[in-house]
Amino acid sequence: MKKIFLASFLLANMLGITTSYAETIHINSTSLSQIKWENIEPSQTINTILSEQQKQEFTKSFAGIASPVAAYKIPTTTSSLNITIESPVVDKHIFVPSAVVLDSHFNVATTYPSSAFKVQEERGFKGNRFEAELNLTPTAEQDYIYLLIYTTDKDLAQKTKFPHPSKAYAKATGKQPPAIADIEVTHSLNGKINISVNDTDGTRFVGLPTTIFSTSKPKKTVVGKSANTEVRNNSNKAINIPVDKDTEQYFNQAVAKALKANDINKALNLVNEAEKLGLTSPRQIFLKQVSSK
Repeated sequence: MKKIFLASFLLANMLGITTSYAETIHINSTSLSQIKWENIEPSQTINTILSEQQKQEFTKSFAGIASPVAAYKIPTTTSSLNITIESPVVDKHIFVPSAVVLDSHFNVATTYPSSAFKVQEERGFKGNRFEAELNLTPTAEQDYIYLLIYTTDKDLAQKTKFPHPSKAYAKATGKQPPAIADIEVTHSLNGKINISVNDTDGTRFVGLPTTIFSTSKPKKTVVGKSANTEVRNNSNKAINIPVDKDTEQYFNQAVAKALKANDINKALNLVNEAEKLGLTSPRQIFLKQVSSK
């Protein structure tokens, strides 16, 4: 499976800008506070059944329909999280997921629309399904992050073809797949979500302040693709934009806090992201504190 590595959260301004997949969405925090969030710990897997009877009206503003939701509250006790989301075919229908990650204050951090979920063929004990893998690094002040999964009116109006089980079996046994028509699966408000959370070295930061990239200079409008896509595609290069003192202070404090908690991986991630912005003081703080121990 191809992992979805959305590197350099900093370039996307996580509290208001989504990935290149979709437009920014806004969710009323009052609606979010009324949801029953299911706690899921690292190294844990949870299966959630969704049905049309569980529709939530607040999703209409960004999904186009009242969709059932799977809602998870994930503690940030580790430096980084690897989250795998699966939506399997159930009785020839499937729930096509879209997802949004929120920080501990219910600010929208990033979105993963249905295009981020790839078709996975039946293999081993896993059947046909949609699947995505998220790599997230909560910033130092985050105690929890939230994950909300829903479907949209556009996805509900479509269908997906999956290989016939006989074809999957033939591939698994090294035989020529039979000439059998693929299975057309209906998209539905009913379905199942399997989610697992594990520790990892994440690449996408959750919880940075919205002012971190504030600048008085107007940004150029890119026609044909979003400006965020252009920036993210060049995320491995140094960024030549003005960085204010508040931003530098944020990174200095975050690195120091991570080191105080003996979280070297998070501190290094912060140092690397700071250097992409042209900041040098976070690395100096890192080296000074590490050498003093």
